[in-house]
Amino acid sequence: MRPEDIRTISKARVNEWIALLLHEADVVAPVVAHGEDVVFSGISSPEQLIWDFGNALHPPKQFVLPQTDPLLEIKRGERGYQIKPVDHDRQLIIFNIRSCDVTGVRFLTQVHAADLPDDTYLKRMERTTLVSLACTRPCPECFCTCTDSGPFLHRGHDVQLTDLGERFLAEAGSDKGRFLMDQGSMLFQPAAETDLAERQRLEQLAWRSFGSQTCHFGAAMRRVSTGRVKDELWEEMSPWCLECGGCNMICPTCYCFSVKDRKHNDGWVRCRIWDSCQYPAFTREASGHNPRADRKDRMKRRFFHKVSAQYYARDGTVGCVGCGRCVKVCLGTTDMPAVVSAIRKGVWHG
Repeated sequence: MRPEDIRTISKARVNEWIALLLHEADVVAPVVAHGEDVVFSGISSPEQLIWDFGNALHPPKQFVLPQTDPLLEIKRGERGYQIKPVDHDRQLIIFNIRSCDVTGVRFLTQVHAADLPDDTYLKRMERTTLVSLACTRPCPECFCTCTDSGPFLHRGHDVQLTDLGERFLAEAGSDKGRFLMDQGSMLFQPAAETDLAERQRLEQLAWRSFGSQTCHFGAAMRRVSTGRVKDELWEEMSPWCLECGGCNMICPTCYCFSVKDRKHNDGWVRCRIWDSCQYPAFTREASGHNPRADRKDRMKRRFFHKVSAQYYARDGTVGCVGCGRCVKVCLGTTDMPAVVSAIRKGVWHG
């Protein structure tokens, strides 16, 4: 990283920078919503954005892969059907996104760029810039150290901010990030050696501050990938899954979907809509046959996709960023750390 890619900005002036960005792009950031919940939402002024927060329950995935994502406009004309792609041309900045969620967005980008590239997603990402806020105080349920996705990032970010007290250290990780910092170049100062030393100290402190949640993926991966997890174990675990799909909906790396045509004016809009591999009808075919009618088979498939060596070889990582959201939302305790522990030890404790 070049010296000019690492700068500082005073907290007294950071809102000036955000105000400049609001003139150039839509800005999404964590805000306080109803009931004091933290959510990612579009902002219209810098004062709406918050800096001291635990990770939002819903990741900002919805802004790059919307829950209902319009893909095509379909109209019937005199010469048959006309199809027009839905264009998303506005620049987007996701500000104060946590390290695990940056890693989740990069995972989704890699998936949608592979095999048959998904132009809708990739065009949206071309116009999206990620400004991350390093985690100096990890959430109790977080285990991002097990997935190499935090608490600080060394790759994947466009800009990474670290709270140094009276100022932020800003590290540009891409051309997009450099452009964003150049937008407020008069507000930034070159980083001093003491700033870099403080950043290192905070990262080491954050590593030592993690809670009891751990996820030993390596051992679980070997057992899953070599067929050493007995069906009886999946049978024991599956009744604890309530098939609510909550784990999929709040997971930064899940991307299962179905496709629906919605009536709109004098035509239709074809939409990609989030789905869950844990729903009984997810794999049901038009013939009525369902290759995963049993809950244990759906659960087995979910964790094979997340943990197996086969998918690790394809994606270069496990399908988890250690954000701990599944620990929060799972009503039946079939969250990632619990199931990975059961796979590794061959015993389910419920």
